[in-house]
Amino acid sequence: MRTKILAFSLLLTIAFVFGVDSGFGKEKAQDFELVDINGKSFSLSEHLGKVVLLDFFATWCGPCIMQIEYLQALHRDYPSEQLVILSISVDIESDSVLKLQLFAQQNQMQWTVAQDTDNVGYKYGVSPIPHLVVIDTEGYERYGHIGVTAASTLRSEIDALISENGKGDSSDSNAAQTEADNTLLVVIGVCSIALFVIGLIAAKKRQEKSKRIEKRSVCIRLKR
Repeated sequence: MRTKILAFSLLLTIAFVFGVDSGFGKEKAQDFELVDINGKSFSLSEHLGKVVLLDFFATWCGPCIMQIEYLQALHRDYPSEQLVILSISVDIESDSVLKLQLFAQQNQMQWTVAQDTDNVGYKYGVSPIPHLVVIDTEGYERYGHIGVTAASTLRSEIDALISENGKGDSSDSNAAQTEADNTLLVVIGVCSIALFVIGLIAAKKRQEKSKRIEKRSVCIRLKR
């Protein structure tokens, strides 16, 4: 019985190591579809392959207006192929499309701005604003910030995600590959040792069982 348990545990370990998804430990960002202030429909999923920065705000929110300066810097620093900024007003009653158009023009928001008509704020647990969510190129939530967040903080996170996607320094990619290879060798070694131990235990149990059967046979012959 113990041998079966060990074998089952080993199989579970192997399945976990080799079958685990690359997004394990991350939370998949919920998709949504909105219409921006220019009447163009867009969704989160259409931006896969790029880092996405969600900016939940309202036009009456002072800290949200302060955050815009940092968003402008990021918009200038990164090409649209790497970073997409989506500013979503969570107060659709107060922030009409016309009001958002004027607000975006006054604050030079040259990225996508939209009303939250798909309850995106609710999906992402937004309460205080500004609330920022950084989503990686595979569509997983990676960072979240409540309150005004400096451009330097966001830039370091964005750079890390771009590098993960193979657009950064090639040495980082090589290091990651080496680490993955080393991990694979360790796993193979551990599995080999575990299989060897299980084999020894099974062989020992067969030997003990054979001895018990032999003893019983001797006892039967003596009785006769």
